[in-house]
Amino acid sequence: METRLFLGIADTNYCTFVVVGDSSGEILSTGRGGSVNHRYWGVKTARSNLKRIIEAVGQESWSRIAGVCFTYKKGHQLTQEELLPVVAGLVDDTVVQVEDYATSGALGLHSPKERLLLMGSQVGLAVLQSEGGQQHRAQLGEILNAPGRRIDAQLASWARWGTSAELADFLKIQELQENGQCLSELAELLDRLSRQGNPWALAAASDIALDLVRLVTRLGKRFSRPDPVIGLYGPLLLGSEFIRQRVQYLLGLLFPQAEVVRAPLAPAKGAYLSSLLTRKSGAEQEVLTTFYNSARSVMQRGWLDFVAESSSSTDRRYCC
Repeated sequence: METRLFLGIADTNYCTFVVVGDSSGEILSTGRGGSVNHRYWGVKTARSNLKRIIEAVGQESWSRIAGVCFTYKKGHQLTQEELLPVVAGLVDDTVVQVEDYATSGALGLHSPKERLLLMGSQVGLAVLQSEGGQQHRAQLGEILNAPGRRIDAQLASWARWGTSAELADFLKIQELQENGQCLSELAELLDRLSRQGNPWALAAASDIALDLVRLVTRLGKRFSRPDPVIGLYGPLLLGSEFIRQRVQYLLGLLFPQAEVVRAPLAPAKGAYLSSLLTRKSGAEQEVLTTFYNSARSVMQRGWLDFVAESSSSTDRRYCC
């Protein structure tokens, strides 16, 4: 009998991460494509991007897809009914579902034990998934508020005393904030300034790291064991080496037995697992064990199997 496949698609509003796996819980391939959120890009672009993902997965594999789970970031979620204009005619013989992004992310970490997903974006969020299945969350407001206040307070003095290059950097950061640009661009700029020893950038990046660590400590009192898996996700944690290393250092001091890992594919992995478990009856534990081992292997491998070209007219080199 032909093996059925399942798909997880995690949409960041700039791109999608894709995980393809079989009915045993084994991840077969991972990739990236354009956003399929038609609220953000329109139905035509979203459908075009989904078609390119299908082509990248391969028609033979796609013909065996039994379920697809889409997950969208907070503020841009779609219901299954709202997704119909995008998937109609493309996944008609497939079970389609939509899941909360944070839930998918926590589910997609590679461990059967207690795990926490730390998300660094405009709104900092930590999601703790216990071994018993209970979920707890802690959330910050706008992470960029503190750096934004630093920019506003110091621009005047930099305009008077700073060099033209330094002033240009601050104005660029302010522009990125005001225009709601991809946070990976801001994280990259903060990293560059930090490496140059810029005191403002060092202070701003340190503040962001501290805010994110505080989220973990708020949930740390709920840890039932000393060795949870803590996954780092989001443009501020994955896009800034300085912020990520600072967070890892502080978490190492606070939770020395915890396994702290980068988790760029966690939401897509979780979406795949949700799609699979929706159709699976019985043998869930065996499936989960296979999935955890496979997910760890994919994380250690560290590369994608395919990249589907995006048809977004405003496509950028960052996937936030």
